[in-house]
Amino acid sequence: PDERRRPRIHALMSSYRLGDREVEVAGQTYRLRLTVAALAQLASVFEAESPKALADCLRKADVVDWNKVFRCVATPILASDVTREELVKILPEISALIAEGLGA
Repeated sequence: PDERRRPRIHALMSSYRLGDREVEVAGQTYRLRLTVAALAQLASVFEAESPKALADCLRKADVVDWNKVFRCVATPILASDVTREELVKILPEISALIAEGLGA
């Protein structure tokens, strides 16, 4: 019986990377990962020319902006924007992901 579960467990663990976080929104689990591609996408979305400019944008971010951030770092792809109440619950995880990823 354990042998049948092993490939599934291996698949789950092999997709995990140091720094990954998980959040649940409306019953769906999302993996959050800050990659170089995600950073580039964030810089593009916020038209930030530097890490400092991106940080300034995030300090002033509203619900619409945080939904953009969530879309850049979440897997699977978000089907629709999350509500303010849902963002309040997951914002600490998104913020920690970015802070740790940037070594802040």
